[in-house]
Amino acid sequence: MNKFETTDAGVSGSLADVDHEIMNDPAYALQRMQLALDAGSTGIWDWNLTTGEVHLDGRVRKLWGMSESTPATLDMFRSAIHPQDQRRSREAVQTAIDPENSGDFEIEYRVIGQEDRVERWVSIRGRTIFDHDKAIRILGTARDITGRKQRENHVRVLLRELVHRSKNLLAVVQAMARQTAIGALSLEEFQKKFGARLQALSMAHDLLISQDWRGASMHDLIQAQMGYCLDLPKSELSDRAAINGPALMLKPEAAQNIGLALHELATNALAHGGLSRDDGAIAIKWAIEDGRLTLEWRESGGPCVVAPPREGFGHKVIKRLVAQALDGEATLSFPPEGLVWTLSIPAAYALIKPEPMPLT
Repeated sequence: MNKFETTDAGVSGSLADVDHEIMNDPAYALQRMQLALDAGSTGIWDWNLTTGEVHLDGRVRKLWGMSESTPATLDMFRSAIHPQDQRRSREAVQTAIDPENSGDFEIEYRVIGQEDRVERWVSIRGRTIFDHDKAIRILGTARDITGRKQRENHVRVLLRELVHRSKNLLAVVQAMARQTAIGALSLEEFQKKFGARLQALSMAHDLLISQDWRGASMHDLIQAQMGYCLDLPKSELSDRAAINGPALMLKPEAAQNIGLALHELATNALAHGGLSRDDGAIAIKWAIEDGRLTLEWRESGGPCVVAPPREGFGHKVIKRLVAQALDGEATLSFPPEGLVWTLSIPAAYALIKPEPMPLT
């Protein structure tokens, strides 16, 4: 079996030398082993199963939150293991001391520092020494893997978030396809409108990706949607759209929904409203006050406005769907001088940016 074992005849070679040192002078053996493990920032421990003595080096003491002057006891060593991991630890020890097994001991668990109360993840590896099939000692190493565990947890959180966002995105796309199909008079019209709405959604996602999905600038979102609909570069947008408001970042859900609303407003303005005439214009402004983020879209210079005879998908988006998705309220009015849309949502959907942002 793959284990240290002493017999009447003895064991030849280096293992016998290590065994001799451990049995006769555990402190000296630990010192020699420490030199070999320093490069890996790994600590070592020695548990005498016969006497119950536990020897810990400085690194293991640090992991267990123990000072050099604190006596090392088995109870203290065990009690530092996180309550949720103690059962696994006991089972791993029982496996290691069973002569029918290899004697290897390997486990990862959390420890709570005895004195500093800091929670750490540690990787424990050990080897059992047997004497005539009786486990008499376990030598082991301990290494801090807290950073690795935190990274693994971060990846798991990101994957769960990715799945959640993917499901939400698919639901949005499905709803867009269904509603666009209902209002389309031909396949060509459906393809054109649906493709444009997908592009609007894509632009919001491009902005989010550029910021590692932390959020999207309100100013950049408006410019992207308006520039696409008007087919104008940013430098020429100010001739048709006045954009004013404080520098802020929209959280991903807000950026996605407001981006869709801006697309519907802009395409409607091009077809029927303030952007359908050369001298027409749009004024977009936003502000945060009393815990609310308010966004206003106001058209001017277009034909006399009247309420539409029926509600299409775009009308539903700007009047109800965006507000519902963001726990807010939307109003849509049709004064003769131009359509006015306002959206009020909790300010928690926005993050104030520290750097100034130019206004057009």
